[in-house]
Amino acid sequence: MMSSLDVTWATRAGGGGRTERRYLDFVIDGVALCSRFNADFIPPLGWFTVVEQLATIERLRCRMPPNLPHHRTALCICPECGAIGCGAISLSVEGGAGVVEWKDFGIQNNHEDVIHRQGFEGVGPYTFDGAQYHALFARLRSLVTSGG
Repeated sequence: MMSSLDVTWATRAGGGGRTERRYLDFVIDGVALCSRFNADFIPPLGWFTVVEQLATIERLRCRMPPNLPHHRTALCICPECGAIGCGAISLSVEGGAGVVEWKDFGIQNNHEDVIHRQGFEGVGPYTFDGAQYHALFARLRSLVTSGG
């Protein structure tokens, strides 16, 4: 069964030592992705450096190699500094032009060889239509490069 994928603007509340962040969250089958996690990580889209936003887009399109061990890609990062060393929600992205699958969600960082999967048992896998998936990421790429 194919899942739908889109993005929407969201805000991470600030206060109490937390920085408020406006970011683009993924929406899968009508549900905001970050609402599925019991962790304080957000996608880098809409707020982090342009270079890292574009790299994330290309990794999720399988046009750049994953940035974490075990062939995994960081999907959501530390909303304070963006460092993977603070931890990141990562996943395995597989597919190509026809179908793309997101699966095996977990938390990992770039200084341990461990993937913490506890709490992600009900998240994914998600299978997306390749044409719609790549059209969405092309739109995101244009949005990031235009500064909008």
